[in-house]
Amino acid sequence: LVGSGLILWLPKGAKIRGLLEDFVRQELAKRGYQQVYTPVIGKVDLYEISGHYPYYADSQFAPIEMEDDERYLLRPMNCPHHIQIFAAQKHSYRELPVRLAEFGTVYRYEQSGELSGMTRVRGLTQDDAHLFCTQEQVETEIRDTVDLTLKTLRTLGLNDYRVQVSLREPNSDKYTGDPAHWDAAEETLTRVAKDMNIAHETATGEAAFYGPKLDFMVKDCLGREWQLGTVQLDYNLPERFGLEYIGADNAAHQPVMIHRAPFGSFERFMGILIEHFA
Repeated sequence: LVGSGLILWLPKGAKIRGLLEDFVRQELAKRGYQQVYTPVIGKVDLYEISGHYPYYADSQFAPIEMEDDERYLLRPMNCPHHIQIFAAQKHSYRELPVRLAEFGTVYRYEQSGELSGMTRVRGLTQDDAHLFCTQEQVETEIRDTVDLTLKTLRTLGLNDYRVQVSLREPNSDKYTGDPAHWDAAEETLTRVAKDMNIAHETATGEAAFYGPKLDFMVKDCLGREWQLGTVQLDYNLPERFGLEYIGADNAAHQPVMIHRAPFGSFERFMGILIEHFA
């Protein structure tokens, strides 16, 4: 049931979602992920550091005003929470990559005219994960996340898709971070797509504000195209939060961060499955 852009999962739908979650959990266990749970609200300053607030203020629910001028926000993204988990402990290069996964519900105040069934909602649960790795591990981890996304689509019978390498618009002030890091990240994603023999095209201006990404655009049986899985390469948020690990030289180094969600969101994925298989 869908009301005001929020989903109620009835028993049969919940059973199918549970099967999808079990599929993901089995794959995560094989690939060395650790499952975590984080709160659905956080202090506004957490999202100010990440850049999500006020950058996406128009598509977020209004902050919750508390005593002593504390403000909380329904989380629009899971990544700042996973960053807090990584930052809570010291890490050696021997422990990397750290792969943190969560079925994390996020909230976005989509305008009423933008809402559409289960495919565009105000509360969505991502099969989300964030990987923290060394520069030398980046390409291997990207390949594995792409492999997981492709396996997910093929297993569920969604075989009509294209891969989009989403890049920044060079002349835009939308994007943050060191241009050299952007160049390296975009080159890495493009090279991985080529090396894995994945047909792809580039889309300038479609990158996230913190990094480029590989977007998996899937067609349903009606020929409509949807963005589902995504793999994002990020040098920016580790710098914003001052993340570190101790390298083999006994000095502090900044990890690289990978964001990935093979389904995208359970709500949209479920809506597409219902339509696709009638």
